[in-house]
Amino acid sequence: MTRIVINGKFIGHGLNGVHRTAAHYAAALMDRAVPGRDIALLTPRATAPDPDFPSLTPDVRPGLFGAGQGWEMLTLPALARGALLVNFCNLAPVLHGNSVVMIHDAQTFLHPTDYSGRQATAYRALLPLIARRARHILTVSDFAKQSLVAHGIGTADKISVVHNGTDHILQTPAEPDTLARHGIESKGYALALGSTKGYKNLSRLFDVFQADAPQGLRLVVAGGPPRDRYLAAGMTPPADAIFTGFVSDGTLRALYENAAVFLFPSLTEGFGLPPVEAMHCGCPVIAARAGAMPEVCADAAVLVDPGDSDAWRQSVAAVRAAPAPWIERGHARAASLTWAAAGQRLWQVIAPMT
Repeated sequence: MTRIVINGKFIGHGLNGVHRTAAHYAAALMDRAVPGRDIALLTPRATAPDPDFPSLTPDVRPGLFGAGQGWEMLTLPALARGALLVNFCNLAPVLHGNSVVMIHDAQTFLHPTDYSGRQATAYRALLPLIARRARHILTVSDFAKQSLVAHGIGTADKISVVHNGTDHILQTPAEPDTLARHGIESKGYALALGSTKGYKNLSRLFDVFQADAPQGLRLVVAGGPPRDRYLAAGMTPPADAIFTGFVSDGTLRALYENAAVFLFPSLTEGFGLPPVEAMHCGCPVIAARAGAMPEVCADAAVLVDPGDSDAWRQSVAAVRAAPAPWIERGHARAASLTWAAAGQRLWQVIAPMT
């Protein structure tokens, strides 16, 4: 009899963000499947194998209600009857009480103006209901746990913290032509990740680099929308800022490895993968003293008031003057946040329930 069923609705949707972490967590469970410990990964659709996750061999089980929410909420509970159902992407079927659900953050409650539309409304309505029905809840930081409790999404005794792994960035070699393609020089730029969402706080970095760029560095914004989208959102990017658009893992790794500093100004994060990815790549980090960043970065990043432009400028100057200690601390912190460690912690929580 199958003792654990993994909700594989995320398979085939492009592994980024929550879906990427779901693949790592699912692989950690699948790697523990042995005779007498039957673990199945169910998905509503056939997809090509992912070479990065060879153990993710899903059992394709289509249903009468499509391959989206109908499959997850109606078909999956019947398929998982009698098993512990594990869900890694915030949602879980309310019809299956013997379930574990990973809810990554409470962002739709903390910053509702950045999350509008039908999906955000559904999250705000469903998450408390899913949390009440679930047997147990996982989340990715103590900060996220406190946020979930504060917004009525589970009680503290029902929530376990499993820190994400971060070493996936090292699986893909850096693309050697990255700097030439974007017209930048190694250690001649500060790197940030792009988003027009207000809580990502890119407007703060635009202010910091607007007039006299700190240490003569150019601001490079990787991923996210083009310049005109920021202008439409009421932000004013520096004239010489570079917006790369979509970046592959190899391009992102090259940008991390060659940046003078990585800047992460978010007002809140449930975990925040990018600062630790940068640490893996030997890039010193300056992050906002907000959300899960003090917990995740620990003493390996310079933590700054997210609203103080002068503090950001001063921190960039300090890191530029002495980057080596921050690089060393970053490597040490990143080494403790691996997917192997995350998988072990996950199994410590899941195993007693089977």
